[in-house]
Amino acid sequence: ALDPKNFVRIHRSHIVKVEEINEIQQYEKESYIVILKDKTKLKVSKSGYKNLRNVLEF
Repeated sequence: ALDPKNFVRIHRSHIVKVEEINEIQQYEKESYIVILKDKTKLKVSKSGYKNLRNVLEF
């Protein structure tokens, strides 16, 4: 199993390692993208954004 302190599900298709997240940007009115350290851009679902907020505590 993946450690929930180190990994977060941002979308049903994406689980990312927290330390690989470089930036979170607003994409549209109520959607976000995560930009990883290798410049990969991934869409974040609404529930994924809640997960990010909980893990990153913002």
